[in-house]
Amino acid sequence: MEPVAPPAGRRFGPRSLRGAIVLSTVGLMTVSMLVVGLFIQLLLSRAAHKDVDEVLHQRADQAVSLIQASSATSLTVPSDTLEPGIEVFDAAGRPVAGSVGGSVRDLAEQLSGSTDEQIRDGPGGVARLLALPFDTPSGERGVMVLAQDTRPYERSERYALYATGVLAVLVIATTGVIALRVTRQALEPVTQMAQRAANWSEHDLTQRFDLGPPTNELAALGETLDHLLDRVASAILAEQRLSAELAHELRTPLTSIQGSADLALLRGVPDAATRTDLEAISASAREMNAVITTLLELARDESPDSRRRTCTVADLVPALVAAAHTVEVVDRTGGSAASIAAPRDLVVRAIQPLVDNAVHHARTTITLAAADHPDVVELTVADDGPGVDIGLRDQVFEPGVTFREGGAGLGLGIARRVARSFGGEVSLAEQNGGGAAFVVTMPRR
Repeated sequence: MEPVAPPAGRRFGPRSLRGAIVLSTVGLMTVSMLVVGLFIQLLLSRAAHKDVDEVLHQRADQAVSLIQASSATSLTVPSDTLEPGIEVFDAAGRPVAGSVGGSVRDLAEQLSGSTDEQIRDGPGGVARLLALPFDTPSGERGVMVLAQDTRPYERSERYALYATGVLAVLVIATTGVIALRVTRQALEPVTQMAQRAANWSEHDLTQRFDLGPPTNELAALGETLDHLLDRVASAILAEQRLSAELAHELRTPLTSIQGSADLALLRGVPDAATRTDLEAISASAREMNAVITTLLELARDESPDSRRRTCTVADLVPALVAAAHTVEVVDRTGGSAASIAAPRDLVVRAIQPLVDNAVHHARTTITLAAADHPDVVELTVADDGPGVDIGLRDQVFEPGVTFREGGAGLGLGIARRVARSFGGEVSLAEQNGGGAAFVVTMPRR
């Protein structure tokens, strides 16, 4: 048996329209902030490299000017001329003055033989080096190597990254709150309209939204729902009128047939075959009358008070046992104390065809069992008969399908329709020990 899912209430989650809109907005804003943050970091990185290169060239130009001014006859560098982080090499790559120490010393020596201007990043990216060849007025050639510490620039980049991350979180959170608020305000009227429409269709078919001319989307939706409610009301009223007319037209001849058969039986019929035929006619007329009564009650518009009535399994058992007077009934429903959200008479009409079916097929015994679940109550009607043929299991609830001789194929289909009218379901369960077992699932109050 397939479980029956409980009615879904209002919820907010990824599967709701509001949740989908909010998550989509937050996701789009997250991607946008990631792209913006990456662009900012790339821009800051390029700007930092450019600033470092400009500082290196400015320092190099100043140092070369001082060296050229003091090297009229030879490559001479006064000791107080060079700033820290600057070293001068002669054409043979020998250090002349200054010093570039630390982790970039080896790289500075490699750049001492450069013939063209070069800019290299030091090990670990903590410094940036510039190798600048130059000529003195005396015609001697030298190479100046300058190192610039890049850690302050990297620190600024990290601070900018942190600030961008904090800003991105604030922007994303603000966007999510705004999207949630806007969607709630925009969709709350739609939710209220849907709830009111469902309530009206159940209790009052004359109510309408009446939002006026369709000047906006909500007004257009209200007008569409009003037209839909008009069509629903017309269809329901037409079904009620048709059911009432059919019941009136069919009950009169059925009553006449049943009365004539019962009267003939009361007078006495000496022929056994004729008496059997009259008894079959009377029983069929009563069965058809019960079917017509059930269909008529389903088509009628019940009052809200009748919809609020409840019952328990214990209220149903006496009527079900009385209907199975020709076989033994094993009652195993004593453990059920849940309240069923449906009137007793309507629930009995849903289960009665199942009991009648079990009576026709049972060899000696019918078993009634009940189980309480958080949202539903399950009542099982099982018999010890031959069971349902494997080829008919998927068709037993279709109109006109029967697996007993003389049956009209209406009982099981009507049972399912009645059960669905109050939110229940009827299904065929697996019966390992033989026989057939039908389960009625009913909503729990």
